[in-house]
Formats: sequence, structure tokens, C-alpha cells
Amino acid sequence: MPNEKISGFLGLCRKAGKLVMGFDICVEALGKGNAELILLARDCSERTVRGIKRAAEEKGREVRTLPLNMDEISFAVAKRAGVLAVCDSGFAKKFKELLDGMHTA
Repeated sequence: MPNEKISGFLGLCRKAGKLVMGFDICVEALGKGNAELILLARDCSERTVRGIKRAAEEKGREVRTLPLNMDEISFAVAKRAGVLAVCDSGFAKKFKELLDGMHTA
């Protein structure tokens, strides 16, 4: 299952210390230049989506929506969050590959 791959990779990213969670912390990571990629739960509110996209656009960072809702993300990383920032270029690249692969499969 593709969602299981993404869930597992989220957990790995968290254990490696390269994932920050929550709107404010992600905006802070963008401001410091630490965030390589922003990931959103598929059930994020429109207000949250607009706000994080604006912040990411200012820093030239990509925002992608996961095929997971907040509860599924919570199960993968042991914290309920709708906005996640990947703070490592290698992990960011792998997330993009996984997400792109889902659309072509």
C-alpha cells in the first residue's frame, strides 16, 4: 500500500529528527531556512493551507498534500498535526518521489 510507505517514511523522518510538526513551528522552520518541504494532511483547513502556502512561497519552498488525514499522520508520528516540515534535503527528495509515484501508479 502506498499510504503505508508514506506513513513508514514519516516515522523514519521523525526518528531521524528531520521532521517538525505544527503550523507555528513549520513557519518558524521556514523562516530559519531549515524547512526543505512542507507536507499537509489531506484534511487541513483552507485557512491553514492558505497560511502555510503563503509562508512557503516567500521562502521558495514546495508544499505537497499527503494522502493521509491528521489521524493517520498521528498514528505514524505519534503526534496529531496537519502541517509538517521536512528539514533535510534527502528526506524531502524521497517524499517527492513517493508522492509522485502514487500519481503515476
